Amino acid sequence: MVDEILVNILNVLLFGSVQGAVFALLALGLSLVYGVGGILNLAHGAFYLIAMYMFYWCIKIWEFPLITTIIIALVVVVIIAAVSYLLLIKPLQESLIGVVIVTFSLAYFFEQLVKVLPWSDTRTHWVPAIFEGPVSVFGISFPVRYIFAVSGSLILVVLVTLFINKSKLGKSIRAVSQDREAAQLMGINANLVIMITVVLSAFLAGMGAIFYGAGDEVYPAMGWGFLTTSFAIVVLGGLGSIPGSILGAFIMAYARVFCSYFISTQFAEIFPIIVIIVMLVFRPQGLLGKKEVE
Repeated sequence: MVDEILVNILNVLLFGSVQGAVFALLALGLSLVYGVGGILNLAHGAFYLIAMYMFYWCIKIWEFPLITTIIIALVVVVIIAAVSYLLLIKPLQESLIGVVIVTFSLAYFFEQLVKVLPWSDTRTHWVPAIFEGPVSVFGISFPVRYIFAVSGSLILVVLVTLFINKSKLGKSIRAVSQDREAAQLMGINANLVIMITVVLSAFLAGMGAIFYGAGDEVYPAMGWGFLTTSFAIVVLGGLGSIPGSILGAFIMAYARVFCSYFISTQFAEIFPIIVIIVMLVFRPQGLLGKKEVE
């Protein structure tokens, strides 16, 4: 009994770390877009969906090389994000409700589009040879792709954080997030900065799909689950807070895996919704977010 509990705890730590690293990528993108442009992008999960299906189609159906597949998947999702911003989000970005409606509609559109395309039924993603094979740590066996997922995700999170804090463009992003009008007076093109942030968030969602998607199920409605989890994470950590998103990602991941092992997988699925409700009622600014002063 004790041994079983210890094994389950190790599983929670292991698989929670994997999910947390990938969730950090997804939540980071969603939080950046809200923090910089005040845009609540409900199409964020659709970017993950698009990257997953492009990755699957290119490598499984069309048999492209792995590197070519990754490039195609990322380029497609980035272009879609840029076009979506220019045609749909930008004209409505001063209206929170308008952005919510149009991005929700966009996410629903991509889900339905995927359904009518060939090879859109639920399938298990192909695992590239480099990701194959099990690894054993403390007697727990897990796919080697998890090592790539954790290391790749954490490296990207660090790089994005450094980019935001150290680069000239990153400083422009922070300037727009703090005071858009003042940034424009200083000669910063706020709309261009917001578009770049939307594109960056789509890129992070695409990388999350590549890191986490190999060996996972692919199905048209999968984007909604990742959107809900990402939104719960940024609400937990604080909307617009990068450190909050990273902290919230790992808290959410460990909690979900804990629920799966010790309560039920069904409860783990609804846990993000519970987090959203509780945080919005009792601490709407999140763990590391700043409380708004009227």
